[in-house]
Amino acid sequence: MIIFDTDILSMFAKANMLDVIVEALSRFKLCITPKIKEELSIPLEYGYSFPEEIFKRFEVIVPTKKEYLEYEKLLVLYPFLGKGELEAISIAKMRNCLFATNDLKAFNVALKEKVLPINVHTILKTLWEKKFYNKSELLKFIQKLERADNTKIKDIDKIFAST
Repeated sequence: MIIFDTDILSMFAKANMLDVIVEALSRFKLCITPKIKEELSIPLEYGYSFPEEIFKRFEVIVPTKKEYLEYEKLLVLYPFLGKGELEAISIAKMRNCLFATNDLKAFNVALKEKVLPINVHTILKTLWEKKFYNKSELLKFIQKLERADNTKIKDIDKIFAST
């Protein structure tokens, strides 16, 4: 199972590329948490429709009582992180699953909490290694993500490096 954070899903949804995540990570159950769903719902109030596509494709998993207690513990330990990230990390920790985020602080907290995090680079490298795209196509795909999310994906050369 992979639990996704708001930022990474928003990026792919804005570029109309959620299908790519779903296909590339098809062997995993792809999920969000209730707090991530709340965060993703905010753009709906401003007329954006991209969250609806996320809600159609990603299951919302509700934390158990034990996971909620872990979330409350993480809230105290890491007050600088958002509630969505902390809820996702707590569930990922308790269920021993992956956590997908582009937030460096959340990525590092996940590592500290012994949760395996992945980011956009991991997904792009998967697309490259599984031969979804050749290098030229993947570079165009990256540009589309960057334009849609008004961001810059750094260290693109690492995606094409041999492992």
